[in-house]
Amino acid sequence: MDLEVAIRPSVQIRSERLWTKRRGGPRRGEPQDLLKTDEPHPDSGDIVARWDNRKQGRNPAITFRASQMLTAQVATRLPATSQAGRHVRGIAEQVIEALSSVFILDPVPHQMREYHPEKDVRLRRNAENLSPVLANLLKDDSTRSVLLNMIRSLSEAQVSEMNAVASELGDVMVTIQEQIGPATQPTPARLMSDGTLRFLAIAAALLDLSQFNGEVERAEGDGRMLVVEEIESGLHPSQVAVLLNQLKESTKNGVQTVATTHSPAVLNALDGPDHSSVVVCSRNDSGWSTATKLTDFPDYFEVAGRSPLGTAAIRDQLRPGNGLPQDGHSLVDVLGLR
Repeated sequence: MDLEVAIRPSVQIRSERLWTKRRGGPRRGEPQDLLKTDEPHPDSGDIVARWDNRKQGRNPAITFRASQMLTAQVATRLPATSQAGRHVRGIAEQVIEALSSVFILDPVPHQMREYHPEKDVRLRRNAENLSPVLANLLKDDSTRSVLLNMIRSLSEAQVSEMNAVASELGDVMVTIQEQIGPATQPTPARLMSDGTLRFLAIAAALLDLSQFNGEVERAEGDGRMLVVEEIESGLHPSQVAVLLNQLKESTKNGVQTVATTHSPAVLNALDGPDHSSVVVCSRNDSGWSTATKLTDFPDYFEVAGRSPLGTAAIRDQLRPGNGLPQDGHSLVDVLGLR
């Protein structure tokens, strides 16, 4: 799906194209438009698109609202009375399902320190309802064990238990029990550090599958995606590896994670096989933002071979084609790659 959105004078769809590649025939491999907009009218709140009815001649036109993605409107606009119509509707449904499976998490710690209703168990983007979400997850013994192991590896304190304390009104707040000498000291969410709360929010998002598209159960490997902004925020550098290991484990349950970072500690915690998953965002000479896979850098071997990635980032060497000062034979020359 190719999508262009205008932001002035108002936010609306400027152009949209839903297409696939032909699977057979003499034009196999060529693009085939399933839904494509005509030129928009700047003074109109509607936009016209044409859909593939698999008949000769020009595709029929249908008017859509320009204020919403057209693919999301296909189910109510295209007829289901023909095989062609059902085909386009089915493709649109797959696209919407894929987009709906993306959960963007931007935890705000100070909003997690309050009691929340026990039944409020679907994690919100800012994770303000973290306590009831964790309380619900702790009901499952295996999930409780994973959460406890994660928080124990995160904290220097001796954590013995994690539970939720209920108020008289039925609201809950998550609490961690810490062993200090012979005594046990409870630490409620309102007293936890920002880093601990962010860590627990990310853990909850990874372990709770119900926030993805609002479904209680989803099959493994169905393309769920968790997006986390500034994943290292509030964490001690030594705790970053713990979180990254859990992110890798989550892929076994069918959850992909996209995380942004500016932290050298995060980059240094990555193993060699992880480099293929690193994408570097930068500005080109024209001012446009670009995204380049680290392993596609022309000087990748030099960057990865000379120092840890975090050190390279500090030296501003994680930019496509930045080049490195050469002293003697470079690794690229030795391997005969240049």
